[in-house]
Amino acid sequence: MKILFASAELAPFVRTGGLGDAVAGLAGAVAGLGHEVTVAVPGYALIDDQGVDGAPWRRLEHNGVTVLFFQDARFDRPGVYGPTPTTAYEDNWERFGAFSLAVGRLSTAFDVVHLHDGHVGAAALVVDRPSIFTIHNASYPMLGPLRPVGELLGLDEAALALGGALEWFGRANYLKAGIVGADQVTTVSPGHARELTHEETSFGLGGLIRALPHPIIGILNGIDTTAWDPGADPVLPAAFTADRPKRRAEAKKLLLGRFDLDPGFLMGNVGRMAPAKGLQLLDYDLDALVSEGGRLLLVGNGELDAMVDGWAERHPKAVAHAPYSESLARLVSAGSDAYLMPSQFEPCGLGQMYAMRYGAPTVAHFTGGLEDTVIDIDEDPGAGTGFVFRSFAHTSFTKTVRRAHRYYAEIPHLWDRIRRNGMTRDWSWTARAGEYVAVYERVAG
Repeated sequence: MKILFASAELAPFVRTGGLGDAVAGLAGAVAGLGHEVTVAVPGYALIDDQGVDGAPWRRLEHNGVTVLFFQDARFDRPGVYGPTPTTAYEDNWERFGAFSLAVGRLSTAFDVVHLHDGHVGAAALVVDRPSIFTIHNASYPMLGPLRPVGELLGLDEAALALGGALEWFGRANYLKAGIVGADQVTTVSPGHARELTHEETSFGLGGLIRALPHPIIGILNGIDTTAWDPGADPVLPAAFTADRPKRRAEAKKLLLGRFDLDPGFLMGNVGRMAPAKGLQLLDYDLDALVSEGGRLLLVGNGELDAMVDGWAERHPKAVAHAPYSESLARLVSAGSDAYLMPSQFEPCGLGQMYAMRYGAPTVAHFTGGLEDTVIDIDEDPGAGTGFVFRSFAHTSFTKTVRRAHRYYAEIPHLWDRIRRNGMTRDWSWTARAGEYVAVYERVAG
């Protein structure tokens, strides 16, 4: 099959989070199954190599996938969605509307079109081929002025009318357009697919999703297990495997030394320091956890920076906070005793997969993709990969952190089993790609 992907991000060219990694991983895996995959992405100014000249697309071959960069002056400016990571351009609706329109015109050369997230959802209304729309994060719809968007895309009045395919409380909503315009809607985990059918966890989209002619499908994301391999990762001070895990201790020693932390139960986290990621739950009992031997290494920035920096100032030998870098993220996965993922909601999550692949059992809130990836050892002693709490409350989180610490300190043989289960589970994109190909074949008829 000839398959066109469209996305606002594609690793390694442009990524601000998990979207770029997921699109790149899936595209490569589908191509690996023998299909012809092309990925369309905006030609942001920050992308140095955009391949062979062309208009409106420049072409580059990368890892078995054809990448097309959309050439448009509206993307020839700093940043991705805004000049800095925490800002957004006021005309994003126009930028991504123009991109969506270009994807629609491009689509005629393909058997099926796979649209990724709200930025490109409007393309579902203008593509000329069967389409799949994947919701990666429903909390970030792309909104714009209704009639100007309709004129930009060349839509008829029905799409702009109250309740129409583009209309959302008087505005244009690209996420809604993708949901109602595509032939099949998917999301990035079975757990999140269930959440999106309920009003309280669907960001207001539950009614639309429940009314779809084909129920939303949840297909778990994977990770690049070749690039993320503790047995061959050059960033690590020593390679290790599930069968030979002892040298994993060298990564922990390196982290403790680099951040001048005392020995203890080292818990890591990599991601945005934002309320949705749940780290504020630590604030209530942090001092007690530190006194019990807990150590924290938190990597990333966001709205909760002041709180996290306050912890580090109060406990300089027990808490460290550092800006994100991929090399540090890999070291945290390899050197932490446990990984924290207390997200209030998490459509899929990649951090927990990286961590478990590198031998760090995860403490996670039971939500979204965390439901499908972190198996509580007490609920399944044979297949457990971590520790789960179900109530998004600090008391539940603290209790679960203490449970993990107790297993680590007092039941080492069980801890080794949890670690091994996580390291040997198949986290790759290969199986996921097969599930998506089955969807492509069905919608393409």
